[in-house]
Amino acid sequence: ACRVLAALEAGYEDRRRQVFLRTRDLSESGVYLLSHDPPDVGSQAEIHLELPGCPAILRLRGTVIRRETGGTSGFALLFDEASNEAALCELRQYVTQIASREATEGARGG
Repeated sequence: ACRVLAALEAGYEDRRRQVFLRTRDLSESGVYLLSHDPPDVGSQAEIHLELPGCPAILRLRGTVIRRETGGTSGFALLFDEASNEAALCELRQYVTQIASREATEGARGG
């Protein structure tokens, strides 16, 4: 899946907490969120993501599949496709748009 760098604000919610975090990157299947205290692998969570140019707030459910502590601590959330079809469609359009813009800029020498 195509992955793009994107620093966006996201509301994160699991059984233990509700916090605002920043995304590091996005793909149509998941997101990496920066966090000083990443949740455990296997945690079920929901994020609320506001994409630039998209009026609706996307609500995406998923599972934490990787956590990193140290330098850039954070975690990867893999979206659960069954519960997120419409939101994933919006996300896919956004990711594709950014990826093609990056490719164009890269071709021009940035």
